[in-house]
Amino acid sequence: MTPGERELRLRWARGAAWAAVVGMSSWVVGVALIPWDAKLEAGDATLRATIASMPARLDVAAMLAVVGGVLLVAFFAALTRLVPEGEPGWGLVRVALAGCVMTQTMVAIGACFALAGFHAAAAAESPSIVAFAWRGLWLTFTASAIPTVLFTVTAVLGMAAAGLAVRWVAILGWLSASAHLVAVLTLAQSGPFAPDGLVGALTPVTTVVWIIAAAAGLRGGVRRQPLLGS
Repeated sequence: MTPGERELRLRWARGAAWAAVVGMSSWVVGVALIPWDAKLEAGDATLRATIASMPARLDVAAMLAVVGGVLLVAFFAALTRLVPEGEPGWGLVRVALAGCVMTQTMVAIGACFALAGFHAAAAAESPSIVAFAWRGLWLTFTASAIPTVLFTVTAVLGMAAAGLAVRWVAILGWLSASAHLVAVLTLAQSGPFAPDGLVGALTPVTTVVWIIAAAAGLRGGVRRQPLLGS
């Protein structure tokens, strides 16, 4: 890597960090806007009443989740610019990008279910329709755990091979992948392990922590990469 290439990679690392911080912040705010008492176990009628009482707030939550997903894809796209073809880890970070695109596509589909549920509740449609949309939202998020594990594992391995992440950041990635496996392997219909339960809502927070930690260390990782002739 030449000094000019290092400077270019540092700019990409800066952009990736901004995308990660803004994207993950958007996602956290979006999830925080979802009322904790909007649960399938409360019954269809109660769920509809809860959602109908705050359609605008939930609409913003869905949009923020999509914004977070788009910016996370941007983060992984920038990551591929830090590991050009032929360098250690280049294939793994590109697989991670593909996995991230899969995950965020499912997040967007889940947001569409959510929007359908919000509008159905606001229009006083049947409670069963609202409940179906709400279940679709959370089950889509649950299914997205599989490509999330894919992009987490491959990104951890790829960034380690490229020298872009220190060990404690990699550990956060492994913990996040493990948490997603636990969340997806449940058939509970109520309680914390239900699709819309506490575990399902908080598991993605492990991804948020790992992504922000990884993004914060990118510039340092680029600086640790050797220059030509050094």
